[in-house]
Amino acid sequence: MRNFTIVTSSICVFCVGSLQAHELNIYALGHMSVDGVDDGISSSVYIASNSSRLGVNGKYNVSDDFSVLFQYETGVDLTAQGGNDGNGGAQSSGQLFTKGRPSYLGLQGGFGQVLVGHLPFLDQWANDYNLFADQVGDLGNLWEASGIPGRADNVIYYKTPDFSGFNIAASVVPEEGYDDSTVYAVKGSYTSDALKLGLVYSSIGKGWGVNTEHTGYALTVGYYFDGISVGGGYQQENDISGVYDNDRTSYSAGASMDIGQSGKIKIQFATTSTDATADEADATQVAIGYDHKLANDAILYIAYARMDNDPNVNFSVNGKGHGDKIVPLIGNDPSALSIGIIYKFNHKLY
Repeated sequence: MRNFTIVTSSICVFCVGSLQAHELNIYALGHMSVDGVDDGISSSVYIASNSSRLGVNGKYNVSDDFSVLFQYETGVDLTAQGGNDGNGGAQSSGQLFTKGRPSYLGLQGGFGQVLVGHLPFLDQWANDYNLFADQVGDLGNLWEASGIPGRADNVIYYKTPDFSGFNIAASVVPEEGYDDSTVYAVKGSYTSDALKLGLVYSSIGKGWGVNTEHTGYALTVGYYFDGISVGGGYQQENDISGVYDNDRTSYSAGASMDIGQSGKIKIQFATTSTDATADEADATQVAIGYDHKLANDAILYIAYARMDNDPNVNFSVNGKGHGDKIVPLIGNDPSALSIGIIYKFNHKLY
């Protein structure tokens, strides 16, 4: 009996120790909206699931300063209509779970953080100051339209330790059998209580036989004080799709202000233009909205956005991260009025 007690106690100590070395969380975000969308010719009402998601993440602490990290996240279509829920266009008609979202295995320690998997690419900087992320008027409707992916497969990601608010991150997608097709981005970031800055260089290899790479530069800034935020960004893309002198310049600016303890008004302006003025391929997007916090993890909002397209382009006003994307005809100016609710949770299992 004494030996049984010793063995049982040892197993209990081992199990408790193992649980203490692990951290496991389950999290989710549900985002539904009712959208009235006008494509420039006719209008209709849509029920949209917008980048809703479900995931688990956590870490195993090998030692005090060395951990194994993991995250498994899937898109969720709360309408189950499939194909167009803002999570990447997976063919999932009639299914709840859609396409893989940021998922990885990695290591973390005094050297920084290394992750490998399906990870953010342009989303690393386009969402630095994006007041309408996954809503109508999302900045990505313009910034992601030329081919820099929001997220990418097969990414190797490294981020340095934080040095007084400053860090550098590098993302690389290797060739994997296709010569001259490496994709990479390097981003420097600075964050303090009031200020957030980002500076990025990216390159999209177009494969063997293409003489030029699609490159991009971006600068983002956000400043926060007394319930008010102001910010914006600049993105320059050169040789888009590997075509020499096929360049595009994009800007954004926005502001938000808290109203009482639960409300926030926000406005965002974004524009994109080609360097060749004769192309008539510019666009301007304006969005205005109000968020009302029902609880710490629940927001009810209303947003209106409009896109003014030049005669040779057809940018969408509800494309990036949003369900029921409507693509207008070339030269038409879409608009959308959206009423939505967002609920999220993050629960630590142990």
